[in-house]
Formats: sequence, C-alpha cells, structure tokens
Amino acid sequence: LPIRDLIGERTGLPVFVDNDATVAALAEHLYGAARGAENAVMLTIGTGIGGGLILNGEVYRGATGAGSELGHTVIDMDGPPCQGNCPGRGCVETLASGTALGREGRAAAEREPGSALGAMLADGETIDGKAVTEAAPSGDATARGVFDLIGSRLGVALTSFANIFEPEVVVIGGGVIAAGDLLLDPARRVLAER
Repeated sequence: LPIRDLIGERTGLPVFVDNDATVAALAEHLYGAARGAENAVMLTIGTGIGGGLILNGEVYRGATGAGSELGHTVIDMDGPPCQGNCPGRGCVETLASGTALGREGRAAAEREPGSALGAMLADGETIDGKAVTEAAPSGDATARGVFDLIGSRLGVALTSFANIFEPEVVVIGGGVIAAGDLLLDPARRVLAER
C-alpha cells in the first residue's frame, strides 16, 4: 500500500515514512527535549527499545537507512537471546525493555512470594511491566529492586552511547518511561559512575 502517496494526496501535505524511533528523535530535535541540540540520542522504551540519533544537527540513518538500532547494542555478551528477529545475545532491548521488566518482575515474584508482586502472582494476575510499575510506587521493595536492575542495565547502555556519540542530551520516551525516576534514577547513577 503506497501509504505515503495516499496520505499526501488526501491531506495536500508533504508526507514521509520512516522508522518510529527515528521520527521520535526528529520530533524531539525540532520541538522537544533535544531542541537546539546538535547531537542527541533518543531511546524509545516499550516492548523493545528503539533508537534515533541526531548527529551534527541531522538525522542519522546509516549507509542503508537502517542505522540507529540502539536497542541491539550488546551489554552482556553471554546474555539471553534477543527477542524478535535479532540473532544477537545480551542486547539492551532484551535486558532493559518493558518485556525485560515483566520477565524480571515475574522471576522476582516467584522468588519473593511475600512481596506485592508475589501476592499478585498468587492471585493469578499477570506479572508484566505494567504490574511492576504499579507495585513499585506503593513501596514494594521487590518491585523497586526490579526497577533498580532494569535501570542499571539501561545505565550501562547509556554509558556506551555517551562515550560513542558524546551527545548534548539523551531523550528517553516510550511506554516504560511512565515509571519515571524509578527507571531513570538507577540509570543516571550507573551513567555517572561509569
């Protein structure tokens, strides 16, 4: 389906189609948290982790247009297999995404049946990223520990991005960012340490 052409014809506006995280980076560069930055890294954290780059004031797409797949940066060479079609292991997407938050939350619930997450599991509730996000603000130490783990892993990736790209700003968006400082505080701590 020639979606670009159809939308352009119907709206009379210029239309382009691109990777979702790339256009998120462009939007942040033009109107958001990266406005005015010449060099910015964008991560969209949800089920997976998407990436977008603004380098020297321009969107970076790589040699064939498939660049900026920052979610597939390896942070544990012996880590679990990556999700989806990626043949890698230990990618930040596998270790610090919303999917990882749910997986680690389920494991923590099994280890700590007396926690809020453990009670949810015992009640037959699904332990996913949303459940962990809901349990953590109420003070559940197990859920907070899961965020510390996931955020720390994210911080390892951010350290690499800071060293490689030396951005003026790193913007983090996507559904998992609803957790706010629960996720970002451990990421910032690891970034500052490393």
